[in-house]
Amino acid sequence: MMIIDIRKLNVQKKYSGELVFEYDADEKLINIPFVKFSSPVKVRADYELFEDDSLELRGEISFELSGQCSRCLKETSMNVKGELDAYFEPRKDAEDYSYSGGKIDLTEALEDAVMACMPFLLLCDENCEGIRYSNENQPKN
Repeated sequence: MMIIDIRKLNVQKKYSGELVFEYDADEKLINIPFVKFSSPVKVRADYELFEDDSLELRGEISFELSGQCSRCLKETSMNVKGELDAYFEPRKDAEDYSYSGGKIDLTEALEDAVMACMPFLLLCDENCEGIRYSNENQPKN
């Protein structure tokens, strides 16, 4: 779990700053067959804590996927980058993300960011034509 302790930030008077960390994302976030995360998700984000204890988080995430090309089944990998843009409010009826107890769990916002930038296919090359059959294997007319 990735937690931001709002009370601690207020005591330390750290109303803005940078978060840089890595975490192992859940494989269930990938909808591409035979593909997995081959690196932790890297997070780099700036935060701003407001007087009402709401917190804005903006930055980027990046990770690597590896597995079989969705077209030709060759082993391949792909680097993926995406945006992290989340707003947390200490209210249950918050429009964006809510939190209670003075601590923000970043898990849901990070999973949303990963899913938002997740490709639909893993390709060895954007021009991959898929599995090729030699003439010998072609059906006879």
